[in-house]
Amino acid sequence: MSSVNDVLWQQLTEAEKADILSKHATRQTGAAATPLMVESYAALVSQDFPPQQFLVDGLIPAGQLVMLGGRGKAGKSWLVLQLVAAIDRGAPFLGRATTPGRVLYLALEDGRRRMNQRPKMMKWAPSPRVDIAFNIDTFDGGGEGLAHVRDAIAAGSYDLVVIDTLVKTLSASADENNNTEMGAICNALADMAHDSGATILIVHHTSKGAAETFGNFRGASAIRNAYDVGLSLDRRHGEKQATLHVESRDFDAAEMSIKQADNGAGWEYLGPVAEVAEMAAGRVGVADLMAAGDGSTTAEIAKATGKTPQAVRGSMQTAAKHFLVVNKVEKVKGKKGVDRWYLIDAGKIGGQTEANGLHGDGLQDESEKDSGE
Repeated sequence: MSSVNDVLWQQLTEAEKADILSKHATRQTGAAATPLMVESYAALVSQDFPPQQFLVDGLIPAGQLVMLGGRGKAGKSWLVLQLVAAIDRGAPFLGRATTPGRVLYLALEDGRRRMNQRPKMMKWAPSPRVDIAFNIDTFDGGGEGLAHVRDAIAAGSYDLVVIDTLVKTLSASADENNNTEMGAICNALADMAHDSGATILIVHHTSKGAAETFGNFRGASAIRNAYDVGLSLDRRHGEKQATLHVESRDFDAAEMSIKQADNGAGWEYLGPVAEVAEMAAGRVGVADLMAAGDGSTTAEIAKATGKTPQAVRGSMQTAAKHFLVVNKVEKVKGKKGVDRWYLIDAGKIGGQTEANGLHGDGLQDESEKDSGE
C-alpha cells in the first residue's frame, strides 16, 4: 500500500497536495481554520532583503531545512558531529568558513557513552553554546515533538538544530512512505526554520542497495520536496573516501570528495570531485612512468604498461598539469624530437625547468612535438 500511496500522491496537482496537507494539519491539531492571509506582491518586491546568510559558507544556509542522507554506518553521525564542533568553535568545516553559533544536537541514535567519547577523539571540548538531548516526543500521532523543537529554538536562540535521525522521531504506527503524514512533519520543520532563522538539519537514511542519490532518500517523496538543501553521503562499503553530493533550491555547490580521518574521527576535505578525480588520474601517470623508468618516452611507457600511446600521453599531460612530471624533448639530428618524461619535485620546479630544457607545464612547444610517437 505504501508504494500505491506514493504513486497516487505523485498524480495530484500541487494545489491538491497543499489542500490535503492543510486538512491533515488542521485535523492533527484540532485548530479552527484561519482566514487566508494575502499581501501586495508589489509591496513584497519593493522590499530589500539582506543577502542569504550561511552557517557554512556556500553549503549550509541559515534559516533553512537541510537533510543529510546516506546508508547506515556511512559516517553521517560523525559528519554532523564535526559540523556541530565547527559551528561551536567557528572553525572551518570541509574546507569552508563557518559562522559560530548556538547548537542543539538531538542525538537520538547514539547513547551518552558514545557522545562522551567522540568529542575527545576529535580533540574538541564543547562550549556552553552546545546543548544535547537523547530523547524527544514523537513528531506524529499527536506527539509533542514538533512543539518541543519550536519551543527549544525560541528559548535557546539556537542557530543550528540537528535531528539525528528522522526515523527516531516517529511512532511505531507511523508510515514513512505516507506522503500526507511525512509531508506534514517535514513542512512543519521547514516552516520552523524559515520563521525562526535557525537552520534545522535532519539526518535520514537512503534505501538499501541503491546509489546514494537524492531520489533514493528513504520513504515518501514529500520528504525530499520539503527540504531546502539536500546533502547525500555516498560511501562504498569498506572505503575511506566518499562523495558528498549537494542540491539546493537557491544556490549551486559542487559535490565534494572527502576522506575518513586516519583515526576514524570525522572527515577530511579533499577537494571538488572533478579536481580530485583529475589529480588521481595524474597519479596514474606517475605510477606508469615509475613502471617504465624515469626518463622514458611515451612509447616506452605504453609498452611497459600495455596502454595505448594516446592514453599514456593523456595521463602524462594530466600529471604534468599537477606538477608531478615534466617532459624534455630529445632532439635527434634529421628526426623529429621525442618526448621523455621525468618525475619532478614540485618544490624544485621554479628556475630549474628552463635551465634543464624542461617545460614546467609538462607540455612541449608546438614546434617540438613529435606527432609520430
